[in-house]
Amino acid sequence: MANSAELSVAAKWIQQSSSILIAAGAGLSASAINPQYGVGLDYTSVGAFRRLYPRMTQVSSMRCMYDAIGKHDWSPELMWGYLFTHVNICRYNWGATSVYQDLKQILSNKSIDSFVVTTNADGMFEQNKFDMTRFLSTQGDYSILQCLKPCSRQSVYDARPFIDRGLPHVDPQTMEVPSQYVPKCPNCGGRMFFCVRGGNWFIESAFDAQRKRYHDFIHRAIHKKTELFTIIEIGVGFNTPSVLRWPMDQLVSEFPNVRLIRINMHAPDVPDHARREKRAVGFDGDAAKIIEHLKIISTA
Repeated sequence: MANSAELSVAAKWIQQSSSILIAAGAGLSASAINPQYGVGLDYTSVGAFRRLYPRMTQVSSMRCMYDAIGKHDWSPELMWGYLFTHVNICRYNWGATSVYQDLKQILSNKSIDSFVVTTNADGMFEQNKFDMTRFLSTQGDYSILQCLKPCSRQSVYDARPFIDRGLPHVDPQTMEVPSQYVPKCPNCGGRMFFCVRGGNWFIESAFDAQRKRYHDFIHRAIHKKTELFTIIEIGVGFNTPSVLRWPMDQLVSEFPNVRLIRINMHAPDVPDHARREKRAVGFDGDAAKIIEHLKIISTA
C-alpha cells in the first residue's frame, strides 16, 4: 500500500501545479484492465497472452505479446494474421478503462496546462478521449503503416483500411492471413510495417507536429519559474530509459520548480537529491490504485 503521507504530498503538488505532464510507459497499459478479457495490456504476461490469443500458443513459439517484438522466425502470413488481430483489439477496441479515466480526471482542471508523452503505440489515450493536440507518441503508433525501405519520407498510411481488408480472412485455427492481404507499400510495392521505432527505417517525421507541441509545452512549463510543474510518470522502466525515464530525472534535477511523481511496480527510485529536497516521490504499488488515490485526493 502506498504511503498515505507521500500520496498527500503528491496530490498537493498536483493541486498547486500550473503545468502537468503525464509520462506513460508500458506499465500504464498493463494496468488498464479490459472488462471483456479481464486482463490489462501486459506484454510480459503469459496469462494475458493466452486469454487474448489462445491459438497463438499452439501455432507459434510465442508465450507473451513481447515475444512478437523483433521476431523473425514466422511467415508473413502468420505475422500479419497475428498483428491484424492484435492491433484491432488493442489500438481500436480496448476502449475506456478506469485507470486512464482517472488520469483524465486529474487533468480536468481547465486552468492546468497539460500534456501527455508516451512510449506506447496502443492509442489508449485516444481511446479514452484525451486531448490529442496535447499528445506525443514518441515510439510510433499502431494506427499508421509505413514502407520499410522507406521509399519516401511520405510513405505513411492509415492502417485501418489494411486491417479491415485482412482481418476477416485470418484463419481462426492457423492465425494466418492469405498472402494477398499482407500489406504492400502503395507507392513502391515493398514490405510494410507499423510506423514504430523498430529500426532506422522508422519514419519519425510522421510525428514532427506532435513533437514540436511537446517541446513547446516543456519550454513553457520549466520557464514558469515561480509555478510548479509536476510530472506524473507511470510504468516507465529500463527497456528504453533514454526516451522517458532519464529525461524526467533530468528535468526534476535541473529545474527547482519541477516535481516528479514516479509510479513503477519494479523501479520506483527517484534521484537522491530530488528526494532529499522533497521534490520527488516514488510509489511501487499497483498503478491503477495509486492513480485512483491521487485522483480522489487531488480533485477533492
